[in-house]
Amino acid sequence: MNRRAIVVGAGPNGLVAAITLARAGWAVTVYEAAARAGGGTRSEELTVPGAIHDVCSAIHPLAVGSPAFREIAAGGALGAHGLEWIHSEVPLAHPLDGGRAAVLCRSVDETASALGTDASAYRRLFGPFVDAGFELTDGLLSPLTVPPKHPLTMARFGAVGILPAHTVAKHGFDTDEAQGLFAVRLRARRGRPRHLGPRRLGIFGAHVSMRSALFTRDLAFIGRRDRGATS
Repeated sequence: MNRRAIVVGAGPNGLVAAITLARAGWAVTVYEAAARAGGGTRSEELTVPGAIHDVCSAIHPLAVGSPAFREIAAGGALGAHGLEWIHSEVPLAHPLDGGRAAVLCRSVDETASALGTDASAYRRLFGPFVDAGFELTDGLLSPLTVPPKHPLTMARFGAVGILPAHTVAKHGFDTDEAQGLFAVRLRARRGRPRHLGPRRLGIFGAHVSMRSALFTRDLAFIGRRDRGATS
């Protein structure tokens, strides 16, 4: 039976879905309204010739962490087309009043060492998720099963992730630096920081932000299932 699929949108999720289905033997057609494929990951000369700018997104953690992208990368397809991931030693910095800044490093310990009295609390919160490696992203982005993949990691994430970000930041940390890194945005109001981040979603907001990636997850699951059935 010749299976056919139509993918609307040639952004990263649509392209990964198309690749996965094509590898499973489907005939795939991709439609894109824009003049170029790539969606939010496109880069173009927007100012002067030779200066390449990100059109939309500038950081791609899920491109590195998602099971679907890792599977494609493992086959060498991304590298063969010239893709090279660049990892900044300081992925994020947030300015604070008085010339201070909250700095996120690639190491939990290095980040925590600059958070003063919140160092231990930061390590306790984020250390287990970093130590779990890809278990968290695999659990969130894989087809839902009972029991879930990596149940202990998912349970730890859920216990904190269901809480509002403002609640975790306020009750979990004391310093502006730690609260700023957690809530992402700070605003000075009457001399005290005010969190403007996802006040109702907390870490669970990270899961919500992955919903577009779940589109890829579902189609990728179909492709893997069919590939397994025909192999």
